[in-house]
Amino acid sequence: MENETMDRNTRNDRGEGKLSSLIWLALFAAIAYAAWNVGPVYYANYSLTDKMNEIARLPRAANPDQKLLDLLIKQGVNEFGLQQYVTRDNFKISTYDGGRAITCEYDREAEVLPGWKKTFHFENKVDQPLIY
Repeated sequence: MENETMDRNTRNDRGEGKLSSLIWLALFAAIAYAAWNVGPVYYANYSLTDKMNEIARLPRAANPDQKLLDLLIKQGVNEFGLQQYVTRDNFKISTYDGGRAITCEYDREAEVLPGWKKTFHFENKVDQPLIY
């Protein structure tokens, strides 16, 4: 009985399994850090696409394409901090009889992990019926 207790205590004192716990902790920390850096990139893109959908539904008579472009820059690009990545030239607006299509294509670079930057390419396309 005494030998069994001694063997158990010796096994616990060796520190087996602590290295793998540290590796898992480091991996989890790296994933959390990457998500913290990349999440806002995708959130801003999602918000811009949502604003594009909203603006594409505006009535045709009171909102010519140039006015829509101004709204996209003011309410979409500036509001979500995308001025560095998106300009007026990135948007293409097509208004047709029953609807309106807006496309926006741009690249955005973000640091995923320290020393590792990635360029994210976004192609947003919306096509909405016009509200008269």
